[in-house]
Amino acid sequence: MKVAVVYQYFQGHGAPGHSLIYELTQHLAERGHEVTVISGETGYMKRDTPTLPWYRRMVRKERDGQVTVVRTFTYSELHRSFFGRLMSFLSFSLSCPAGLLSIDKPDVVLASSPPIFPMFSTWLVCKLRGIPFVLEVRDLWPASAVQMGILKNRQLIGVMSWMERLLYNQSSRIIALTEGIRDDICARGWPERKVELVTCGVDVDRLYPDEAGAAFVRERHGWQGRRIMLYFGALGEANNIPVILRTAQRMRDRHDVLFVLIGDGMKRQATEREVSSLALANVVMLPPVPKDDARMYISAADACLVTLRDIPLFDGAIPTKLIDYMACGKPVLCGVRGEAQRIVEDAAAGLIFEPDDDEHLAGLVAGILDDGSAAARMGRDGLAYVRSRFPASRMRTQMEVALIDVVQGRSAEHPPEDRSS
Repeated sequence: MKVAVVYQYFQGHGAPGHSLIYELTQHLAERGHEVTVISGETGYMKRDTPTLPWYRRMVRKERDGQVTVVRTFTYSELHRSFFGRLMSFLSFSLSCPAGLLSIDKPDVVLASSPPIFPMFSTWLVCKLRGIPFVLEVRDLWPASAVQMGILKNRQLIGVMSWMERLLYNQSSRIIALTEGIRDDICARGWPERKVELVTCGVDVDRLYPDEAGAAFVRERHGWQGRRIMLYFGALGEANNIPVILRTAQRMRDRHDVLFVLIGDGMKRQATEREVSSLALANVVMLPPVPKDDARMYISAADACLVTLRDIPLFDGAIPTKLIDYMACGKPVLCGVRGEAQRIVEDAAAGLIFEPDDDEHLAGLVAGILDDGSAAARMGRDGLAYVRSRFPASRMRTQMEVALIDVVQGRSAEHPPEDRSS
């Protein structure tokens, strides 16, 4: 089948950040499907500034393995502010239809959200060309932005809520990344048969305990003799980095402990200013590293941190960093309620703290660093758990089967009544 995938932040293993869509598209191509990706010009944590003038960047085609990639004009300063992020979303919303119209008509379009605005323009093209539309939901927008206090304009909230309902109604199938997302959508009236759970998975040949890589990273950064508490991922509004900084402040007298933050996002500059103003010598911030190098940095840590803001919708979140940490055999300190907490507890892969409780987190950091046997056991148990429960091959097969079902017409469902009035 011919598959078109619309995802604003498409990137390979040589770029920082997650590469789930990249790996899915390569899998589909290897399975004999003709795959084209419509994407923006930069990854979520890759700040390359375009050098060509805008009129030469409207639509550009390239190849990545067996996959055709169509890059369309996108505002690149997405991390400058919320306005910059909105401009990035809107610019891709306007340019991605040109990319989708530039290719032969596909049998199905898979669109991955958030952001939600490009999903709407993608659906319009699908409607005009008679293409089945499958929506992958990685985060519930606009609800999560509203609960975080990022989105306050009632008119914009109304527009985005209307878009969300229309997209759910018009999609041939909805793919939910977590149980919490699936349950929320179904609780609002969409039929369970239409909403399919396909969680993130891990490639055990790419993410695994890497002792040699860990030694290289520790020597490179001069971390010998230090106990490393690692946060690896986005530095955004949702990620609750302040609880880590408060914990570091509490533990500044533990000269053997070093908190390492690796990543980028809208809150990176604010975090750097906070580290400087508090004179936190026990905090190091590094730029994002390519996915190919992730296992070395994770393996170099003694324990890893998962944090999110304490809002109800994040009870249904599974941060990809959690699965990555466990795949590298590292114990996890998790400050996320709900689904992420259940994974850590079921796997016996780490310890749980209240999302904003830095005092509790400081105690857990000291305890896990001082009990090497317990930390090693948690790492082993977490590794075994993700290898049995989150194999990437299984997740990609689920997605492939779902797309084939849509193409063969086995997914027609009736949308719920619009109860927004």
